[in-house]
Amino acid sequence: MESNEIYIAYNVELGRIFKVGYGLPKNPQNYTWTCRNCKKPVFYNPYEKCFKHRGKKPEDFEPETLEHKTMKNYWYTVFPKFNHIKSRHKEFWLEDQVADVFFELRDGKKVAIECQNSPIIAKKLIERTKKYTKKNIYVLWVFNGSGSCVSEEKRPCNSDKIRVLKEERRLHNLYGGRIYYMNVIGEEVVEQPYPIHFSPYFENQRLKTSIYGHDKYYRDYQSATLGTIFSYNILCIEYNGYYLARFMDKNMGISCAEQLHMCLKEICLKKLKEEFLTENQEVEVPINSIIKLVHEEFGYFLPYSILKRSKKRIKRVRFERKLDNNYNIQDTIVIKISDFL
Repeated sequence: MESNEIYIAYNVELGRIFKVGYGLPKNPQNYTWTCRNCKKPVFYNPYEKCFKHRGKKPEDFEPETLEHKTMKNYWYTVFPKFNHIKSRHKEFWLEDQVADVFFELRDGKKVAIECQNSPIIAKKLIERTKKYTKKNIYVLWVFNGSGSCVSEEKRPCNSDKIRVLKEERRLHNLYGGRIYYMNVIGEEVVEQPYPIHFSPYFENQRLKTSIYGHDKYYRDYQSATLGTIFSYNILCIEYNGYYLARFMDKNMGISCAEQLHMCLKEICLKKLKEEFLTENQEVEVPINSIIKLVHEEFGYFLPYSILKRSKKRIKRVRFERKLDNNYNIQDTIVIKISDFL
């Protein structure tokens, strides 16, 4: 009969038997073990400090990588410097799940930080988040941009075309238009945490039946806009029924929309002054001329998406596609001057 808890097991790599509490090798969970009695595979459970047969491991348990350990140590050290905490723990057992790093704040709120270095499916990500919510625990997910949890390495910079996994998009939506990364290789934190805002990436496709062509959007690719974390002081929020923890950083979509609105206002004022138009008149503005004003901070695709598709953020804008004098496609918006004064 197989025991739930085993304290003696055979180490396949080292070729000898070990007993819990008597000279186990360092990081025993990273070795291959078999049961001394039935010869079946077992694994070392660091939370209960014993061996167990396969199929009886706790949810969320997986052999720990050096990068995962580095991420945990980082937050265990850095988080208390910016937040008033009552207690902190690493690998904190919460009934049916284990928090990588767990903090209880002085105001009574509880925060779990999930440090993701290895692949995770979107379903599992949401399941864990729901479980934290049911326990009244606010969860902060941080992905290692250099880890195997991403399909393409993420860096703290704007990128026009970058491959993004379904899990990254799901987390981006969960946090209202941002996902937090940090870059960790071995024991080194190469890049400290930073937020990235994703927006749709497309390429213009010419059609035989139309001189204008169409925009082909790519599901697996996104454009990335780098945000700024102003403070590691944590914000505990409820969003779409989830308990989430995030930093003091502004949604880049909102920031970009505000900048675009200011640019359109300046354009309208210039039109009034130089072309002697009236406030009730409409003007046509090439989209590229507007994007040039904000490109350095927000790139191309985020402002384009907002001007074309986001009527909630910039209202009273009419999008048109025309040919310029050289017969090139020109995306244009039509606005009424009085709407931006």
